[in-house]
Amino acid sequence: MDHTERMFVRQGPPYPAAVIPLDAPVREVVIDYLVRTLWALLALIAAILIGRAIRRAAMRTLTRRKAHPNVVALLGNLSQMGMFIVAGLVILAIYTQGSFGWILTSFSVVGLVIGLSLQDILRNFFAGVYVLVERPFRIGDTVAVDGHTGVVQEIGFRATLLRTDDGREVVVPNATLMTSSLVNLTRYPVRSAKLSVSVPADQPLADVPDQMRELLAGAESIADEPAPVVLLRGVTLGRAHYDVTVWGADFDRAAADAISALRAGGPQWEAEGA
Repeated sequence: MDHTERMFVRQGPPYPAAVIPLDAPVREVVIDYLVRTLWALLALIAAILIGRAIRRAAMRTLTRRKAHPNVVALLGNLSQMGMFIVAGLVILAIYTQGSFGWILTSFSVVGLVIGLSLQDILRNFFAGVYVLVERPFRIGDTVAVDGHTGVVQEIGFRATLLRTDDGREVVVPNATLMTSSLVNLTRYPVRSAKLSVSVPADQPLADVPDQMRELLAGAESIADEPAPVVLLRGVTLGRAHYDVTVWGADFDRAAADAISALRAGGPQWEAEGA
């Protein structure tokens, strides 16, 4: 073979590369994971769309109920986060399949342990959310709860702060507001004050109630509606005893003005708070 023939052989076309076919089991695994990934992407997209819709609906509902702005934002975000958690569990179930039950059980045990260790904090938190959403009282209201009476200064997610008449600050856990009887002293525009009044029994008893109402009508702090109520309780030792109920926006002032007005009815008229 001469030099030219050798060059021709050397410059001939290269041999084609060998194509290694995938084994059937490997191909099935790849296809299976591609299908799972597709379903996972669909679950994620659905979670995003549904989460946004739930968040908007929750925020609209809370805004219509005039809930606290912080609660509106918090519950809106929590509703969307809850949808993402559900989507995460669905995606985990898609990829793990047979092992999902064991994984979910492990998460449940961990969640139970965390929940038990933080149960007081969580109870106060959800009670605070309830207070801010339902608004049984507002900042500035005077409330009585668990033996304390004061003006509401702040409503937090863990506790509510009250300021008492003597200048003390009372921190009331929100869970206490859910389990104890609470009295909102400023919910209604007027409140009642009760008095005990005694007058000499030698006066015409039928005229005394009208005289008392005339005396009370001159006090600005006493409301016209509801009208003052005068009831004869009894007559003992030459004196007639009456129960008088008056109403006013500031019931302490209304009671004080009523006592002053009734004592002006006569030198022997006596009046005091019931």
